[in-house]
Amino acid sequence: MEAMGLIKGKKPNPMRLGLCSKSNDVIEPYLKPQWYADCKELARRSCDAVRNKELTIIPSEYEQTWFDWLEKI
Repeated sequence: MEAMGLIKGKKPNPMRLGLCSKSNDVIEPYLKPQWYADCKELARRSCDAVRNKELTIIPSEYEQTWFDWLEKI
């Protein structure tokens, strides 16, 4: 990357290790599994639920705001 001129710069990145308050052992970071949701599908189903009267927005004048938010995902 350096030969191609793609590196903007280098600087040290200090990292703080977590230490146990009782034993002073290093607490290693635990990678947690990630999950994702299909927001477009959830938004479509949410809009359909309001249109089909399965879900009621109270007060009803906020229905348009509901659709504005969810239809633009």
